[in-house]
Amino acid sequence: MNIEIENMRHLRVFTVVPRPLNTAIITPRWVFHWNFENGSLVEHKARLVGRGFAQVFGADYTEAHLYAPGMRLESFFEFLPRSPRHPA
Repeated sequence: MNIEIENMRHLRVFTVVPRPLNTAIITPRWVFHWNFENGSLVEHKARLVGRGFAQVFGADYTEAHLYAPGMRLESFFEFLPRSPRHPA
């Protein structure tokens, strides 16, 4: 869990801010995953996730805040520099 928190701090995933008054806060939850091989523990991970299901539509978010932009792989390749050996 400490490694997960340190990675988040290093990557600047979150910023500590004062708690706003009269606002619902999304509380965190730890999710654990264990990998076993032949009955022995090989790897374990901990992830900190937000419990977004606690939000109330209209009070904490609206339709305008539901958009998560994504990109098709073909579009992504258009942004990469082209090699002189492989012209378009």
